[in-house]
Amino acid sequence: MIKVGVTGNIGSGKTTVCRVFEHFGVDVYYSDARAKQFYGDSAVRREIKKLFGEGVFDAEQSVDTKKLAEIVFQNENELQKLNHLIHPLVIDDFQKWCEVRENQHVVLFESAIIYQCGLEKLFDKIIFVDAPLEVLLKRAAQRDKADAETITHRLENQLKNNTKHSAPDFVILNDEKQSLLEQVMRIYTCLF
Repeated sequence: MIKVGVTGNIGSGKTTVCRVFEHFGVDVYYSDARAKQFYGDSAVRREIKKLFGEGVFDAEQSVDTKKLAEIVFQNENELQKLNHLIHPLVIDDFQKWCEVRENQHVVLFESAIIYQCGLEKLFDKIIFVDAPLEVLLKRAAQRDKADAETITHRLENQLKNNTKHSAPDFVILNDEKQSLLEQVMRIYTCLF
């Protein structure tokens, strides 16, 4: 099995790229969605309460991910605390997910923070999805319904972290000008 990490900055179109791969029959592990499922675990909620306080919970005692994001994306140390709690769970879950798909030739793992968390060693190949800054900002603002300052702050942290690591195996430029389908097909052909 070839394990491929798909990463890129907020608004780059990682999920769109992964959806194209899914159209070709490739299974994708969406790490953000899976990570949010762990917020429902009572032990994880207790640890989040210890680390970040009662203020990140709603009236039903569920983790309010928007409030949590406001804390962790403003402070690198707080983000690291959350990552150290959630990432081991996600990686273990991904390994189990792969075991169920042992007959698959290729699987993808989608995450914006592969490089920041040193996860690149888990993958045989890395795809980095990129886009011009103005496109990243526009897409992220539309998707997250967040103000420009919030998006810019998150993006600055990601850009800083994503540019200091070794070169990925493949780069997709998702600039709304070049054909995304053609770029994915070239990589698909290389993997199969």
